[in-house]
Amino acid sequence: MPITEAFSESLRAHPLYTWTVLGVVVLGIVSFFLLLFISAPYGRHVRPGWGPTLNAKALWVIMEAPSPISFAVVYFMSDNAFAVIPLILFGMFMLHYVYRSFIYPFRMRGGHKQEPLITGVLAFGFNTANGSTNAFAITELAPHLLQTSWMADPRFIVGMLVFATGYVINQHSDAILRNLRKPGESGYKIPCGGFYRWVSSPNYFGEIIEWTGFALAAWTVPAAVFAWFTAMNLVPRAFSNHRWYQEHFGDYPKERRAIIPFVL
Repeated sequence: MPITEAFSESLRAHPLYTWTVLGVVVLGIVSFFLLLFISAPYGRHVRPGWGPTLNAKALWVIMEAPSPISFAVVYFMSDNAFAVIPLILFGMFMLHYVYRSFIYPFRMRGGHKQEPLITGVLAFGFNTANGSTNAFAITELAPHLLQTSWMADPRFIVGMLVFATGYVINQHSDAILRNLRKPGESGYKIPCGGFYRWVSSPNYFGEIIEWTGFALAAWTVPAAVFAWFTAMNLVPRAFSNHRWYQEHFGDYPKERRAIIPFVL
C-alpha cells in the first residue's frame, strides 16, 4: 500500500492518533535543526534569558512522568493489555521511564539548580504524545504482537537484545556521571571509564540504542518514530556537550567522539 494511501486510511480510522504521530515527526525535525545551533538550556548549558525557572528535580519529574503515565493509561484501556508480547513491551518501556521519571531526578547531581520552565513544557508535550501513541499502537494497531509466534521473529529477538545493550550502556554511563563528584564537591570533571573511553555522551548513545531495539521488537510506526526522534534530539545535544568539554578542559582526550565510537 502506498504511503499516502496508508496515511489517509489511518487518518480516517484514528485521526487523533495519526495527527499526534505526525506532530512528533515535525517536532523531531524542528528540534534537530534548532539544537544544531542552540544548546538546550539545561545542566551545564543553563543560562539566563529563557524565562521562568523551576527547581531541576521538580522540573524533571514534571516533564518525564507524563511518558509512563500516559503509556499506562492508554495501555490498560485496551482489551489486549494482558497479551504476552504487549506486556513484555510494556515492561521494557516502564523499565526505562519509571526510573527516569521517579528515581533518577533524586539521584542526579545539581538537582538543586533552577532550570527554564520552557524545557519542561516542551518535554511534557512530547512525552504525553509519545507514551500514548506507542501504547495505542502496541495494543490496538499491531496484530503481529498478539500472536505468540512473534516471539520467535528475528526482529523481536534482536530488538530485545539491542534494547538490553542500550539500557546497560545508559545506566552505567549515568552511574559514572553520578559518582564523578564526591559529596560536597561542585564543578565539572572529565568522566572516564565505560563508554566514556570513546565518546563524550555515552548515556545518549545508550538511549538511542535502547529505543532502536524497542522499535525493532515492537515493529510499529510510533516506536520507529520514537527511535528516530531520540536520535534527532540527542545527537545535537551530544555535539554541544562535546564542544563544551573541549572548551573547558585543555587536556580533554582528543580521540573521543561526540556520540558514536570512532565515527561521530
